[in-house]
Amino acid sequence: MRNLETIIDKSNLLDLSKKIFNVVLNTDEFQEEREVNLHSKILNAETINFVLADGLGNENLKISRSDYLKSFNSFSVNSTFPSSTNVALSTINYVAKPCDTSILGYYLFDKVQYGLINALNWNYENKDLLKDEDIKDNKTIWTTLKARGITSNNLQPKDLINSALSEYIYKDSHQIGYKDTDELNEIISDSSVLDNRFNFIYYPNIDISAHVFGVGSEEWHTEIGIFENFIKKLNNSQSRKTYTLITADHGLTNIPEDNRIYLDYSDDIEIFGDQRSVYINGESSKVRQLFKNVPGNFLTNDEVKQLLGNPESNLSKRLYPDYCFLVADGYIVFPKHLKAELVGYHGGVTSEEMEVPVIELTNF
Repeated sequence: MRNLETIIDKSNLLDLSKKIFNVVLNTDEFQEEREVNLHSKILNAETINFVLADGLGNENLKISRSDYLKSFNSFSVNSTFPSSTNVALSTINYVAKPCDTSILGYYLFDKVQYGLINALNWNYENKDLLKDEDIKDNKTIWTTLKARGITSNNLQPKDLINSALSEYIYKDSHQIGYKDTDELNEIISDSSVLDNRFNFIYYPNIDISAHVFGVGSEEWHTEIGIFENFIKKLNNSQSRKTYTLITADHGLTNIPEDNRIYLDYSDDIEIFGDQRSVYINGESSKVRQLFKNVPGNFLTNDEVKQLLGNPESNLSKRLYPDYCFLVADGYIVFPKHLKAELVGYHGGVTSEEMEVPVIELTNF
């Protein structure tokens, strides 16, 4: 099991977001608690692009065939805890800890009203949680950019634009949808689309290939090659002095079929969160009995608070887990609500899952 101090003490996606947005806004609005040393050229850039390559972890990048991307990889930071897409994206867009965004994991459990919630694909009822008094007035970075009159665009896959999660984390952004990478390439070929102070581009395909085919598969290498070509085009397509930063929400690790553990438990125990960083509510003795043969470790309450933040609002207390269990490297658990068999997974604290690259390019 990885030493949690290497997660708690190292710069992470929240620190990186604070640094970038302080530069974009030309202010010290966000208090920077850990040092993030970006290339000095960012200070002279007219346009700043922030590209989120879903699933392109730093350790994954090292074994890829993309010498181009590796050559511009300045350093790495940690993802969020858990190392999940919705947690990372909400942290970046609200420039806030998971407790303050109320997106604590892949699955949430609301102890008061909605019960188990898929926090990627919200249903028609439980998406109303995102209108709760404790978070409905929270400002995204897009709210701040809009209020300051700073031009920006947010490029997203078309099928994500109207989702409940996108409406929450990208509140007040100007979204441009694209069907596939070909259409994305067409959009950026018009330099005027990106002639803004700030642009955010979310790119999901590397993550999809790693889930389905596994890290290191030919399909995965192909997707990274397609992404590399997109980045080359992006860096050459803009007319203004442009700095582009590429990072990820997490990396992935392949899990052998023999190391998949299916949990059988009574209705008075609630399992949620992620399959490798597992949240549990229930009576202590029953919870520990359920996990007694699962390789891994329970986190203390203090450790959970260091990773997620301290629950202060009524909503965060409703969603906060009683326990958190870190599944050992190479293993994964399946609670009752999850059946899909994939190859690559994330959500845990291995270096493959937690460390994400900081790739910096400029056209000047």
